[in-house]
Amino acid sequence: MSAGSEASYSPQKRYHITEKIIRKSMRLFPCAKPYIFLLIAIAVAAAVLSSGCMQSAGPVQEAGDAYRNPPPTAVISDLKSIVSAGVRNAGVPGTLIEISTPEWTWNYAAGNASLSPAVPARPEMRFIIASVTKTFTSVAIQQLAEDGKLSLDDPIDRWLPADVVEAIPESDTITIRHLLDHTSGIADYDENAIVLEEYMNPDTPIPYQEGMRQGLEAGPLYPPGTDYTYSNVNYILLTLIIDEAAGTPYEDYVTRNIFVPAGMNDTFVHRTNHIPGPHMRALESDEDGTVMDFSDLYIQFDRGAGDIVSTTADLNRFHRALRSGALISPASLAAMENTSPQSQKIGMVPGLGELSVGCGYGYFTQQNASEGLTLYGHTGGYYGSYTILYYWAEKDTYIAMNSNSAAKAGAVNEEVLAPVLRYLKEGTAAWQ
Repeated sequence: MSAGSEASYSPQKRYHITEKIIRKSMRLFPCAKPYIFLLIAIAVAAAVLSSGCMQSAGPVQEAGDAYRNPPPTAVISDLKSIVSAGVRNAGVPGTLIEISTPEWTWNYAAGNASLSPAVPARPEMRFIIASVTKTFTSVAIQQLAEDGKLSLDDPIDRWLPADVVEAIPESDTITIRHLLDHTSGIADYDENAIVLEEYMNPDTPIPYQEGMRQGLEAGPLYPPGTDYTYSNVNYILLTLIIDEAAGTPYEDYVTRNIFVPAGMNDTFVHRTNHIPGPHMRALESDEDGTVMDFSDLYIQFDRGAGDIVSTTADLNRFHRALRSGALISPASLAAMENTSPQSQKIGMVPGLGELSVGCGYGYFTQQNASEGLTLYGHTGGYYGSYTILYYWAEKDTYIAMNSNSAAKAGAVNEEVLAPVLRYLKEGTAAWQ
């Protein structure tokens, strides 16, 4: 089989190949989900995947939105060259990006959505947004708090089912805030094991209760509020609180109260093992060029933590609605931006320099003050899918991006994101 090809294997062969890729991901991302932060410089691994032809499309026009004008022709040309070169240099199959400034919006697709058969990426394609889902779950909680249906200071035993409460030793002292900013002391689940099991049995979904059970059975990591551990289980528990406080399932609540008001017509909570319509395939490669496709798995195990499918245009619609006050109040947004002391770190990021990073309520702040770079948002990594949702405060600019390889997220940051940010700041490309 040639490098970069996809093929069928015996179940035993599939198991061993998939296990190798997942173990490689564990080496790249030893803390499972923390690899989603830009703060972490991710090693470049695996064979370089082939890139297809570059596709572009004009901005989607929306009546009354002046910023929906296209950028100047020279800017379009420069950004196309930056993104296209970045995708080739990063060695990912393809990348989608939409940039929205106060003056213009530009979207673009480079490379391939699928390798076998080769399908060029298109700007309107859907993809798994992974942990960017957490920002939506947090917004739902803020809305319920504003409506007086819950308080962020409520202990979680007030809202969770009795059997779940019994499994959490400090459920009477852990608050909703602790879940939101990952200071609850509740452990994460073993995502590598869950994905491997689903890959081997793609027609059998693993329910969210399994991941929740794993996290709770690990026992408390520390007293609530004393440390920081990024845990998907926190956000699974938040969906149970939404179910109870809203009187409707989390899936219906976010659809009616976030997707619809924000005009997100191509976004949904994923509940099958197939993404309808044109979409980016979730691809990872082994050192020998073997490509594995993680697209057609159930992701019910990541309820409220990573189970939404969207597009770059819809993600920017959501982010503008969030920051404009259309979804929550300015006070609630400020609370989401307020990072916990326990989560704050400083580190060097290739291409972006030294960044301070901290976690708020499903919303991160990353800053290089000397460079005029303050990014609010979240990133998400699922096997074969890496998503960026950022608001650049100094430029009043929204950026949504997806690449169909999470193992090469670090290369995408360095080769695509950083050059784009530099260009938007300085107005010149690296070669100019």
